[in-house]
Amino acid sequence: MTAIYTFLTVHRPAPHTMASALAGALGVEPGDVDVADEDTGRTDDRNWDAPVLCTHHSVAGDVTLAWDVSVSDAVAAPPTEAEAAARLADRLRTTVLYPAQETPPSAYWAAGPDGTVTRARLVEGDGDFPVHLVDAVEAPMEQLPEARVEVLAEILREERVETPVTDAFAAAADPHGYAPATSTVNRAREALLLWERMVRRIDAGWLPTGRYPFELYAEDLRTRDGLAEPAGADDAERDLVRRAVAELDEVFRRRTEDDGGALLGRLTGSGTAVAARGWWWQRRPSALPWDS
Repeated sequence: MTAIYTFLTVHRPAPHTMASALAGALGVEPGDVDVADEDTGRTDDRNWDAPVLCTHHSVAGDVTLAWDVSVSDAVAAPPTEAEAAARLADRLRTTVLYPAQETPPSAYWAAGPDGTVTRARLVEGDGDFPVHLVDAVEAPMEQLPEARVEVLAEILREERVETPVTDAFAAAADPHGYAPATSTVNRAREALLLWERMVRRIDAGWLPTGRYPFELYAEDLRTRDGLAEPAGADDAERDLVRRAVAELDEVFRRRTEDDGGALLGRLTGSGTAVAARGWWWQRRPSALPWDS
């Protein structure tokens, strides 16, 4: 097989409609698509030689049907899963969900019939029969009206961000990578990694979406709290931490403005008490990535 697709759809089209939509999405004839209902358990009359095999089964919740699609070598240049999902959404006038590459199992993409493509958090409810609920989306989806619209923090946590300062620290402090996981070197590296990931994002204007939830931002500032008095096995190690922090702090200062902690005091509910915290709590991003 040259391609395998996994889809979930809000609506449940008839089998012949599914076959026609798949044929159009993949650029084949409807007769080249075999569609079978897994719930019936019938496989005797399947055309196993069909270039496109689609097996589906019922689910409950915000989606009603799960599709497993296999495409053989007979189909020239099949589209990507994202392209196929968008084409099915358009042809079937339904919202199509498909899994993302990130580690969190709840991370999905959703393609709507109006052309909207956004991230979606899919969770499975309790019970013997699978119930799939779309808990949140990053853009409004007309056919998922109950889903909250918010930035999905778990996806940002998994996103790849270059961290050259942290990498340089690790290379200098533990060049052979022999330090135990619980060592001061590794604890400092983990804290630097989290701080640098946020600093790189703010320096890039919060790319790629321009959005970053305040809850994550506050977590990052608390990580910076832990770097205020760097721990280390010796003075040389502590000096390496201080130099790395200073380099990252310079970028953070450049991309933030001093407001005496007014914004963060309000958002954290701590009011003027935030003034007693580190200077990084006294500054606000020049461009806010969340709704203020």
